[in-house]
Amino acid sequence: PCASFSCAQLLRFLELLRLPRPASSPAGMYAALIHAVALLPQSRPAVKQFAAPVGRRELVSGAAAAAALLLEKPASAAAPQFFETEGGVKYFDLEVGKCGTFNVACVPQAGDLIKLKYKAYLPSGQMFDSSEGPGRKPIAAKFKKQPILNPGVEEALATMKEGGKRVIQVPPAMAYGDKGIKIETKDGGSEYLVPPNAKLQYELELLSVAAPPP
Repeated sequence: PCASFSCAQLLRFLELLRLPRPASSPAGMYAALIHAVALLPQSRPAVKQFAAPVGRRELVSGAAAAAALLLEKPASAAAPQFFETEGGVKYFDLEVGKCGTFNVACVPQAGDLIKLKYKAYLPSGQMFDSSEGPGRKPIAAKFKKQPILNPGVEEALATMKEGGKRVIQVPPAMAYGDKGIKIETKDGGSEYLVPPNAKLQYELELLSVAAPPP
């Protein structure tokens, strides 16, 4: 099983579910994989069902990567439901936002002013970008009027409510495609911050949504 996704992510996923650590042998890892699959819920998406059946290996791989972002979430919480947008962005909600009685701009519309916290991860589970840390701050931008990270993130934001927290997986076509992101190194060379054709995971928190001034 470890040939198709990170063993470390699977172990963290099992830890989140409070399952025993498997034997390091292929047989032990495979048994743990089957056990984890059996615990995953049958999703009933409100946006769009997966266009094609998602294989067990792919589903567990995505769940393990997502679980790597959520170790602080109580293991007793209800298992998440998985959804997919029209552009192929898969996601589940950690916390659904709420619309206040007098909040006319709860779900982002074109031109609304939003503030967004985020963490971005490579397929390996390594964080490559974040709005937190020294010198960083949440993104403040006009939705659909100013670029916000990449098209996949923007598509996921379109159905979030203020205060919501969401974990998403963005396919390469909705992120940085076959070009990836290259950065210069100290020795004058270059390396990939984001490799070509990488599926990226994000943890998003929509801090606020406000209608633009009249």
